[in-house]
Amino acid sequence: MLRKKNTLQLHIASIFFIVVSVLSLILIILSYQNSKALNEQLARERTSQNAEQVKLAFDKKITPVLTALETLAVSDFGHTLDASNDENWLASVNAIMDVSPDVLSIYVGYENESSAFIRSTRPAFMRDQFSTPDNSHIMVDINQSNGNQVRTYYDDKLQYIAEKTDKISYLPTTRPWYKDTPHDGSIYITDPYFYLFIKRMGITISKRIPENGGVLAADITLASLNAFLTSLPFSEDSQVLLVDDNGTILAQNGIMQNAAENTSQDTYTKAIKNTPLNTIFTSENWSESSQTLTHKGVLWRITLVNVAFGQGNGLWLATAIPENKLIGTALEARNNQIIISFVVLGIGMILILWASRRIATPLRLLNQATQRIRNLDFTGVKTPESTIQEVRELSDSISVMSETIGDFLNTLHRVSHSQNFESLLADMVSHCQKTSGADYVLMWAADMDDRNQLSLVTHFPEEISETTIDISLLLSILPDMAEALDSQRFYTFSPNEEIKNQCCLPAELERAWVLPLHNRDKECVGYVFIGFNHKVSAEQEEKIAFIQEFLGFASLIKENWDHIAAQQNLFKSFIELMASAIDTKSPYTAGHCQRVPELTFMIAEAVSNDDESFPHFSLNEKSREALYFAAWLHDCGKVTTPEYVVDKATKLETIYNRIHEIRMRFEVLKRDAEIDYWRKKSRGETSDVDWETLQQTHQHLDDDFAFIAQCNIGGEFMDDASIERLNRISEITWTRTLDDSLGLSWEEEERRNRRHDRSLPCEEKLLVDRIDHQIHWMTEQRKYFDNWEFKLPAPFLQYNRGEVYNLSIRRGTLNDEERFRINDHIIQTILMLRKLPYPEHLKRVPEIAGGHHEKLDGKGYPYGLNESELPIDARIMAIADIFEALTASDRPYKKAKTLSEALKILAFMAKDKHVDPKLFELFIKQKIYLKYADDHLPQQQHDDVDEDALLNLVFAADKAQNTTKV
Repeated sequence: MLRKKNTLQLHIASIFFIVVSVLSLILIILSYQNSKALNEQLARERTSQNAEQVKLAFDKKITPVLTALETLAVSDFGHTLDASNDENWLASVNAIMDVSPDVLSIYVGYENESSAFIRSTRPAFMRDQFSTPDNSHIMVDINQSNGNQVRTYYDDKLQYIAEKTDKISYLPTTRPWYKDTPHDGSIYITDPYFYLFIKRMGITISKRIPENGGVLAADITLASLNAFLTSLPFSEDSQVLLVDDNGTILAQNGIMQNAAENTSQDTYTKAIKNTPLNTIFTSENWSESSQTLTHKGVLWRITLVNVAFGQGNGLWLATAIPENKLIGTALEARNNQIIISFVVLGIGMILILWASRRIATPLRLLNQATQRIRNLDFTGVKTPESTIQEVRELSDSISVMSETIGDFLNTLHRVSHSQNFESLLADMVSHCQKTSGADYVLMWAADMDDRNQLSLVTHFPEEISETTIDISLLLSILPDMAEALDSQRFYTFSPNEEIKNQCCLPAELERAWVLPLHNRDKECVGYVFIGFNHKVSAEQEEKIAFIQEFLGFASLIKENWDHIAAQQNLFKSFIELMASAIDTKSPYTAGHCQRVPELTFMIAEAVSNDDESFPHFSLNEKSREALYFAAWLHDCGKVTTPEYVVDKATKLETIYNRIHEIRMRFEVLKRDAEIDYWRKKSRGETSDVDWETLQQTHQHLDDDFAFIAQCNIGGEFMDDASIERLNRISEITWTRTLDDSLGLSWEEEERRNRRHDRSLPCEEKLLVDRIDHQIHWMTEQRKYFDNWEFKLPAPFLQYNRGEVYNLSIRRGTLNDEERFRINDHIIQTILMLRKLPYPEHLKRVPEIAGGHHEKLDGKGYPYGLNESELPIDARIMAIADIFEALTASDRPYKKAKTLSEALKILAFMAKDKHVDPKLFELFIKQKIYLKYADDHLPQQQHDDVDEDALLNLVFAADKAQNTTKV
């Protein structure tokens, strides 16, 4: 399973986060535990303190009463029954009740069952219980031993209000407060119990009266203990319970809110069942303890403390505090610590993210840079700067590597796309200078034919010229360097002043490296000189190995370009050789294939510089090469055209001029006429008329032959009368006595067999179109025309050598079949050029070369292209081809035209849209025709040229149309 990859920034931040989080967690747990333990200890201590406070509060409640009882016991108050109504004693008791509001009554009982009660009626429940007057403050009951009772009411000023009498059966000696009071005179305090008559919890304090044995007692309620418990520092959710050893509930807080003072024990017990204190309350054996338990899903801390006072009597204080309240400060401290930890962690994360980003961002950028380098994309490689030394050094290394590889690949790219050898070497020299930090870098290349001939091809800086450093002299005066370079090793030296002066080295030069360039045949093809005006550092020395490898690529470039140049020269030479062969094939067209390219480029250069009329045509290195090949090969198809057709000067010419056969026939006719005359004369049958007839016959034959000979020349147009005379002459017969089927080739014999044999001697017409004069296309040749893509119609016959047929040619010397063979040369040119494998920039060569016989009006051949379909370079070649043909002085079938004549013909052709009018205008205005004439035409062809008249001839119609519009 692949591991998930994360960024360095995330790793650093994660490590920091984990470490800080673990430390924070440990500190929070320790702090929480310590705080919790401290709070629990504080809770126990607080409970103990509260128990002490309860005890103190209880003591505070009964101490005044105890003092009062001690005083009353030794006073005269308890000596008489009626002392309770005595104003002074009544005031004393009232004072005691004022000091201790929980004292409800002070009373005395005697052995004779008499008793006296002084009760406080201040509390409403006392007035309600005893039905006292509303303004009653104190109620005094005097109970006689006989059961008579007198009850007297006093107000708050102890003024008499009323009294009433009653009968009761109250026996004090039967009461626990009387019976349990010790006889030793000590104070006796009862356990808390429930006062039935007032339904309140309370206690009784009693003391024996020493004089008469009576018992003085006071009832104190414990209702104020609830308020006291409420005032203790417990939380709002805490529950507090004060009970005695018997489980009697004396006071509570948090168990029953707003419980009435007369709430029964059963009610309290039921309420406690729903509290966490029920566990302790229902327990049999109580002991001081502190425990934690869960009640209704909430964790509580339960504490039980004994409150001892009096004669060994004691109470139990039970507290139940929610754990979260008990350790609230611990939780709050923990939460605060968590918050502080998160804040610190957040701030720390921000800082560490910032710091890690400062570290990771350069590394991320370096990673992006290496990704680009891996994808061989060096255009957007940017290395960041960093204050971290290792990152900075890595950034510098990647930057140098990127630049080095990028320059190397750029050089490779330029090698694959550039055709400029010198610019490539200049790039390599520039790269060597950047890599080495040198002050001078010079490169010499050996000539392809003579390796000892060196030439400076490129250098840095521009101020260094080939006359500055003499590398050949340097090699001769430093044999060690020459030996090292021959062994394909680099050579380094520090030149002295003598070497500097002899070899024209820079005066500031301190150190130099010389590296050889060897091809794969281990031939030295050049040298590279790298010079420094300062001491070379160790870091620069380390670059020598790379520079050697890099210059090895330069050697390969030189070798490849030598091969390419050789191939290009071979191809160009082959093309020129082929063109020369075509010209040489016919001495009458010698030089045509060489002059047309020259004139073509003269026109093309002018067109390329004319952005106004020809904005879309330009000559770059590639288009120039394509036009060059097309111009030189524009007539290569003529190699398939029979020489006698190309050079046909007369109508009867084939391999030879057949006029000689015709002449011999006329000679035969003349001899026959003369022989007939002399035969008659030998027989004596002649007269002067016969002699005149012979002379007339000879004259007619001479005239007819002269006419035939003139027709054969083809210099004049053949009208209908000439055609009629030619046909009449052809009907003249002569006698053949020899078999004309003898001495024939197999091909001639096949054609001869098409006509029937005739017995000899036989008559033959003077001029004849025989069936064997018709040379048909072969079957294979006929198939060739089935998928004919050209618009040049193929004639029915391949050749027709009929004598009358050829002599009847109305203009020129070529018949239709021969004209097709002449025109077919452009088709053969296209087909031949299509078979060559071209690079992309030369693929239009067949189109350019094959379009120079097309016309803008669509009536040219072989495709019949119109103005919108004919490329500009083909139009340029058309003008060059026509003008060269018109002015050529080596044509057997015509005389050379003068400049004015040739340009006039061109003007008419431009007017008729046979050639491009704009190109013709440029041809005239730029005087290209004159430049060509100065180089190639004899002086007798130079005459005055009226350029304006020629242009008016071409553009007269356009000017007239524009004038009409105006």
